[in-house]
Amino acid sequence: MTNASAGTAPSGGGPPGAQSRAAPGPGGAVELRLAAAAIRFAGVLAVPVVAVAWLAAGRDGAISAGLGVALVAGTFAVSAALLSLAARFGPAALMAAGLGGFVVRLLIYAALLVVLRPVEAIHGPSLAVSVAVVMIATLVFEARYVTRTPGFYWLDPAAARRAAAPERTNV
Repeated sequence: MTNASAGTAPSGGGPPGAQSRAAPGPGGAVELRLAAAAIRFAGVLAVPVVAVAWLAAGRDGAISAGLGVALVAGTFAVSAALLSLAARFGPAALMAAGLGGFVVRLLIYAALLVVLRPVEAIHGPSLAVSVAVVMIATLVFEARYVTRTPGFYWLDPAAARRAAAPERTNV
């Protein structure tokens, strides 16, 4: 969930070399629109994941799988919000937020698996498998969504030309 035009100049003027994100399309910031689509996909995927966990491990498996789906959806939402905020500060902040968010997400998953292990109502294997399946499927969905949605990233070609043009001074 990155912004392809983080290196363009602001369309409303501003200091030379200033960084700006792409102009948001009709749905708002691209990161948030992508996360909303991914969360809807995870919600649809929750039905078969919870059903399989229920068949495999009963009520505790279904609860655990539902918790896993909610955890993935929640971290996608937080990651999108973080990326949307970081994109306003330029490409370096965007990359740092992306990598940092990924590491924090992995640590949250690992910590929750350890913390929830002693809880009797949580079926550990169902939780772990549901998180892995939904995470991978949602990442694949996001990649396909971005590559198959024409105009997903709204670019301002005039701003890109202004950023590429050398600065003129009157002497």
